[in-house]
Amino acid sequence: MIKQKFASNLRKIRKSRKLTQEQLAELVGVDFRYISFLENAKSFPSCELIEKFSEALHVNYSDLFSTEDELSKKELESRLIDIIKLLNQKDLNTLYKIAKYII
Repeated sequence: MIKQKFASNLRKIRKSRKLTQEQLAELVGVDFRYISFLENAKSFPSCELIEKFSEALHVNYSDLFSTEDELSKKELESRLIDIIKLLNQKDLNTLYKIAKYII
């Protein structure tokens, strides 16, 4: 499970940065074929390489292993409601403006 999640996140983050596998490989100092192995969950990087990915992609380590995008709509709504309940009036107004802008 963790290999597949890492693979999926690495691919998604790399593409969001508009990097090819070759470009990412150059940034972290590995062969581009190794990036393909990682993105297809055929291999798993060392701690040192995870650190290099984090730096090259400008993300936290946790972003490479995040499962947040797998939450159901109902779970996301529930978590947002919990967060909203903790906000003060000013922050709630700000959140409302952001949500309205998104819609």
